[in-house]
Amino acid sequence: MRFKTIFALAAAVFLGCWAVMAEGEAGDLITLENQYIKIFINSGTEETGRFAVDVAAGDPSRTDDDGKPLIYGRPKPWTSYTTIRINGRDYVFGKATKKRAGAGLPGGEIVSGPVLRDNRLMMQCKYGEVVADQILDIARSPSTGALDTARITYRFANQGSEPVELGVRTILDTMLGANDGAPFRIGETEITSDLSLSKEQYPDFWQAFDSLSEPSVIAQGTLKGDGITQPDRIIFTNWGKPASKPWDFPLEPGRDFTRLGEDELDSAVVMYWDPRRLDPGEGYEVVIFYGLGGISFAPGNTYLGISAPAEVQYNITGSRNYSLILYLEHRGEAKAKNIKIKLSLPRGLETALGKPEVRLDELIPGVTKQFLWEIKPNGAFQGDTSFEIQVTGDGLEPNRVKRGIKIIGPPLLEAAAPAPELKIVNNRLEPNPVDLPLKIKNIGQAKAYGLKAVFSAGSGIRLADGERNEKYLADLAPGDEVTVGWLVEPLTGASRGEFRVAISGANIKPLEFPGEFMIPTPPVKVGFTDPGALRPGRIFNCDIYALNLTDAVKFTLDVKYNPKQLRLVYVSRGTFLVEGEDLAYWSSGQIDHEAGTVKRIYGIRETPFSGDRTVLARLNFLVVGAGTGEIEIENLKLIDSKEGEISFGQDNVDYQIEGDGA
Repeated sequence: MRFKTIFALAAAVFLGCWAVMAEGEAGDLITLENQYIKIFINSGTEETGRFAVDVAAGDPSRTDDDGKPLIYGRPKPWTSYTTIRINGRDYVFGKATKKRAGAGLPGGEIVSGPVLRDNRLMMQCKYGEVVADQILDIARSPSTGALDTARITYRFANQGSEPVELGVRTILDTMLGANDGAPFRIGETEITSDLSLSKEQYPDFWQAFDSLSEPSVIAQGTLKGDGITQPDRIIFTNWGKPASKPWDFPLEPGRDFTRLGEDELDSAVVMYWDPRRLDPGEGYEVVIFYGLGGISFAPGNTYLGISAPAEVQYNITGSRNYSLILYLEHRGEAKAKNIKIKLSLPRGLETALGKPEVRLDELIPGVTKQFLWEIKPNGAFQGDTSFEIQVTGDGLEPNRVKRGIKIIGPPLLEAAAPAPELKIVNNRLEPNPVDLPLKIKNIGQAKAYGLKAVFSAGSGIRLADGERNEKYLADLAPGDEVTVGWLVEPLTGASRGEFRVAISGANIKPLEFPGEFMIPTPPVKVGFTDPGALRPGRIFNCDIYALNLTDAVKFTLDVKYNPKQLRLVYVSRGTFLVEGEDLAYWSSGQIDHEAGTVKRIYGIRETPFSGDRTVLARLNFLVVGAGTGEIEIENLKLIDSKEGEISFGQDNVDYQIEGDGA
């Protein structure tokens, strides 16, 4: 039974005529498709999880590539597969097979999928303590700028208690329409036989097409760029060799792409990510881009084609190089001589590799030549622009080809900090500590990465205990924002808190954000601690406390009480007069037991005191009578370091003595 279900997505218009289709024949295929390409995955009982890619409508300017394959998958995908090497042993992603491609390799325990979810074809397998996810979706091509590229993602997680060595090998059975042996083109090289390249040797991308003037399909594998995991090496070969060899296989330079053991051309691409250590809990991700290639053509007897990225990014810390390739085919009848090829770059771009002008002695008819330049942005211009290549020569029809390119500016961050709302509650500042959030937004054109924010407390505040001044942030794509915060404590007596946040990153201009906020000042208050329940004969202490002092160095005061009810035994210094390991100057005053007074209690500090609470003096009383009464502070003066008087509020203490004092 054949069935088809089409899902209408709210995001269709936004993504540009995006359509997602899940289809199957006896549950064997699940498909993700848009107007450009179609990815389908094998969900049957054999070769489960293997995938293929077709052109859908393809290049909007052409109709001859519609419905053509990019990765072979007829009638169901089985020829392309991924090897996972764990501690030296090889496994195949998905289910094991008896067919040639990966025969004999153990498969994984299928945990979930294949399934179409959130515009992604997803499957998860387990290999002992290693969990592997395969995610297939459609991405925007760095070359065309369109959603015409299959993004093939593998994510691995070590869920065990011991480290593992994990490597990945992926073979793509490339097929361009009906052509299963089209040459690969990378840099200035047309590849028609076995070739292996390391990451230091290959440019940004490789392409494949059979004819420059009449290509059936133009395929492109992107090897470098944002979000792509560069393979440690890449091999172009015939499919038969790696099909039956799960990891390494012998290369034969000069041997064409005729399938091993047969007589048909059958090309393939093999990519390696060498084994690396994964500690317990650690993950690793491999991301592959493969889809349609973007070439701007200039037809004629001198047939030209340019392939280059649709966008390049200027980076203030040093822009990377981008590959630009010219394809040139002389379609005349005789040799052309004295050929001159001139690259004209706009303001904002410069050559990093290769001369702007190239000369050839001769050009043979019917031969396609390739020329590679490395270009990079220099910051002189940002926005949409174009470059041009002109070709002239003796016996050669002059021609030129032009291609648009966008120079993206660097990330640009802005920051804002809403002022916290502080208030005084019960003579105390709330909240305390104070949360200082800082909202950081990328208003530039490129992603900002490697971000770090460092907080510096200024006047009036300090970092709360346990708070870190450095915070590391996630990468910020254009338009994205993140909020980071610090807990701070206002200093006693401060009316304003000041701070600075320095934001740095791998590809941004450092930003320093100054901020401040108002701090309401709690009033200074002096009073007595509660003496509690009193009875005749009881001895109790009553502290004279001060709240919210700032810059205080001296006090003097008198105390009055009822001598018929209380007898003052002694007066001792409070914590205000303790300076580290030293005791400040102090006078306990003169007690008059008959009058019920003590005159001129005072103390003098050498260093100013600021704090939310301290004790000026401690009074030790004996209860000698009964009834109600009051202990009062008289003639109190608080002096700051500038010899000024500190304003304060004062509370005396009432008490009640129960029982007979006679």
